[in-house]
Parts: sequence; structure tokens; C-alpha cells
Amino acid sequence: MTASAPAPAPARAAVRAAARHPVLVALRGSRAAWAFGVLALTWTGAVVFASGFDSTSSFRYLVQTASFLGIVAVGQTLVVMMSGIDLSVSGVVALSAVVCAKVAGEGGGAAGITAALVLSALVGAVNAAGVIWLRVPPMVMTLATGTIISGALLVYTNGSPSSAKVPLLDSLANGRLLGVPYSFVLWLAVSAAAVWLLHLSRTGRYAFALGSSEPASRASGVPLGATAFIAYSACAVLAGVAGLVLLGFTGTSSLTMGTPYQLLSIASVVLGGTSILGGRGHLLGTVAGALLLTLLTALLISWNLSEGVRQVVLGVLIIALLLVYARERRS
Repeated sequence: MTASAPAPAPARAAVRAAARHPVLVALRGSRAAWAFGVLALTWTGAVVFASGFDSTSSFRYLVQTASFLGIVAVGQTLVVMMSGIDLSVSGVVALSAVVCAKVAGEGGGAAGITAALVLSALVGAVNAAGVIWLRVPPMVMTLATGTIISGALLVYTNGSPSSAKVPLLDSLANGRLLGVPYSFVLWLAVSAAAVWLLHLSRTGRYAFALGSSEPASRASGVPLGATAFIAYSACAVLAGVAGLVLLGFTGTSSLTMGTPYQLLSIASVVLGGTSILGGRGHLLGTVAGALLLTLLTALLISWNLSEGVRQVVLGVLIIALLLVYARERRS
């Protein structure tokens, strides 16, 4: 046996630790629980100090708009958990909406939805291939992919927005089930599937292990390529789904419609308790993070603050919350 033989032990330990992460146990005492607590306090403050937040319609609109960000953030969590990052999600959101609008106008809604999702999955596969086989850092690879998508869409559309009326997407974005928006139901379904994948499946345990120690995971035989392919493909497909729902919500696609979701999806993941370095966190916290950011944005808008002031205040609030989490972790 060579001197390097003991190296797999950290990865095996990480896999075993992840396997002992049942959903409720993982939430107890975690930063995800902190995120839900901060969300509850923020909502209480909004009801007390701002007008309109105590109505059912306001709450319904909040969860409806949060679902767009939340779907993107779920995919981002899968990538971040394995110590990656996806900066192409904004481009994929726009790509999905633009392609669906264009194709639906010629071949129908089903053809447009199919084309959008296939292209989204292809983007995810390209990201995974660049990160795993070409050894390009995830931030560089996904940023390059997103830039290519933006340039290609500019050529494809000549910078002009496209409108489309797809009944299925319109119903999904604006319809309700017992008063609950379909988009929110979709977000919950996606989150439930992702919780199983990340916290209760072998693929999820591999993602935790890779986020903890990639070299040790490689030495232990963890299938890095397959795990990365699943994570990046799922992230891109979910960004594509968000783009489709946004198209149904607005009826129009544009090149910049995905821009807010690039950094907000990462902020949702981090505020929800997932380490940006990977290997630690819980997907349910991402749900709280997306709701919290959406609520904060709505609260700032209700105070009639300008866009620039809102960005500054939101950034400061995010940093403040992260400092609170860091202090809690040290304690």
C-alpha cells in the first residue's frame, strides 16, 4: 500500500455524514432555521411598519413572485453544494423565454417549451463538461457561457423583445389552486424533489462529499463527472423553467429579464445557510432565502425608494444578515 492510500477517508466520512442528514434533523439548530426565523421577523415588521402587507392578496403576490427566484435558486443550491457556482443562470432564463416565444409563434406552445428546455439542458451539459473535463474554474466557465448566450440572443433577436401567448405557461404563472398560485405549487414541487435528490439520495451524498474535499472524493471513487453533470444540468433546466414561467407571467421575453436572478439566486442560497464553499447547508434554507429577498425588495418598493437606493439598501441588509450568520456560526 502506498503512502497516499489513507487519502479517501475524509471523503468517506463526508459521505457518511451526509447520509445521516435527515431533513428535520438537518434543520434543527442550523442556519436554515435562522433564515426562517429572520423571514418571520421581517414579515412581522413589514405588517407593522408598512401598509398593504397584512392582506391575503399581498401575501399571494409575494409567494408568486418569489417562486421565479426560488426555482432558479434551487438549481443554484445543487451546484453550490458541490463547491461550484453557476453565473449563466441569467442568460439561461432569457434564452428559455426568448426561444419559447419565437418557436411558439411558429410551431405552437409545446414546440416552444420543448425547444427551450432542451437548449437549457444543453447549456448545463456544456458547463459541466468545461468544469470537469477541461478543468476550467466554475466561475469562469459559467460566466463565459452566460456571455456567449447573451451575445447569441442579441444576434438572434436584434435586441427586440418577443411576445407570445402560451396558454399552458399563462395558466402556470397566473392560475391558482385553492387560492394558491400554481407557480408557488411548482416551486414547492421542485424544492421537494431537490430536497430528496440532495439530502436523501446517493447523488446528494456525493455532492456533499465533493464540496467537502474534491481530491479525497476523487481518490475514493466518487463519480465527479456524473455528479457535476446532474447538478449543472438540473441548475440550467430549472433556470429554463423559471424563464418559461416568467414568459407566462409577463407575456413578453427580453434579453435582460434574467439579469436580477444571477446574483439574487446566489444570495438566496447563502442567506439560506448553504456555505458558498460547498459541503454544508440545506436546501430548505434556500426557500427561506428567496422569500426573504423578495419580501425585502417589496418592502423597499413600498417605501418609494429609487432603484439605486434600493440596491444599496438591499446589499447592506444582505451583508448584515451574513455577519449575523457568521457570528452565530462562531458561537
